[in-house]
Amino acid sequence: MTVLISPSDFAFLYDQSKWGFYNKYKNGIKRPTVIMPKIFTLIDHSFKESFLNQNLYSICKDLPDATFRDADKWVVSKEISNPSFPDIKVQIRGKIDAVFAYPDESFAIIDLKTSDVSNQYAEKYKRQLMAYSYAVKNPENSKAFHLDNLKNTGLLIFDPKKFHIDYNSKGGIKGDIRWLEYELDLDGFESFIVDEVIPLLAGKEPAPTNEDPQWEYLKQFGFEFVED
Repeated sequence: MTVLISPSDFAFLYDQSKWGFYNKYKNGIKRPTVIMPKIFTLIDHSFKESFLNQNLYSICKDLPDATFRDADKWVVSKEISNPSFPDIKVQIRGKIDAVFAYPDESFAIIDLKTSDVSNQYAEKYKRQLMAYSYAVKNPENSKAFHLDNLKNTGLLIFDPKKFHIDYNSKGGIKGDIRWLEYELDLDGFESFIVDEVIPLLAGKEPAPTNEDPQWEYLKQFGFEFVED
């Protein structure tokens, strides 16, 4: 079977709940949906609109000398396999927020975040960004969105600080914008899929731990785990 994995699940689900990850992609049992407040959707849309086709360095000298473009592109990677587990293949499938186009005709895959990103979360998002970048560099076929000359990847972060009023029946949110850059390690990401993810999905269902937030949630409704 071929398993289509969302890059966002490498940010939190994979590390928090191997049991939840296994059940989502092997048995189709998804974790409860988180309903995001409308304000985050509005901020995200406005963020993209404001930066689209703009050179960020001309806006702020702390941002890269790159043009913001190609928002909301679906990407699908080639199949990744492990000869030791021939019945499981993995593809990466997701929607990227944007691309940076640098003056030297290289590119970066970008994810937008509305909130501050701690050092702990920064490491988690790194794997998610490698997944997106891997799919862009190694597309499923010639029709899938792809870029060959990837330079790096990163987060463009808007950290809201305060609400302001212009005393004309209008208001807005002000905050800090920063760029968090990661070096590409696509070979390392592919090895992670081959050596960790495929063996996990090919094996038996892992037992949930008491620290697993998804399992902690389900236990409230009487769920039990019985090992084969």
